[in-house]
Amino acid sequence: MLFNMMFSAMLSDAFCCDEETSIRIRYRTDGRLFNLRRLQAKTKVKEYSVHDFLFAFDCTLNTATEALIQQSMNRFSTACRNSGLTISTKKTEILHQPAPQKTYMEPTSTAEEEILKAVDHFTYLGCTLSRSVNIHEKVDTHIAHASSAFGR
Repeated sequence: MLFNMMFSAMLSDAFCCDEETSIRIRYRTDGRLFNLRRLQAKTKVKEYSVHDFLFAFDCTLNTATEALIQQSMNRFSTACRNSGLTISTKKTEILHQPAPQKTYMEPTSTAEEEILKAVDHFTYLGCTLSRSVNIHEKVDTHIAHASSAFGR
């Protein structure tokens, strides 16, 4: 628990006052959930910037564009060094999801002067993220998990 608190503080220090490398989430708490027109309004819309997601033993850094991946890694690497932590570059992976209708280009990013491995799929605690923004892979994964659970 103490490590998680220290790690969270280190991430806050690394990305404080940096709106450029974050992903902005616009939301509204009144009305229907999937009414996207309401998010275009100028009033009652809140916006939250997300830099990272902390999990039990892992952390994900999130950027809105591929160009900001290296900038985020540089900030993260500096914060780790300042906190006395090291990045395991053998375990660190990059997953890039291009915007719809954009061609995929494999990202190249470094940490501690080593090139990080780009992956097509990332699995964590039974959830799989894919670089393709396609529901078919997710449905196939859920069907496979359900089939194995029921012994088919």
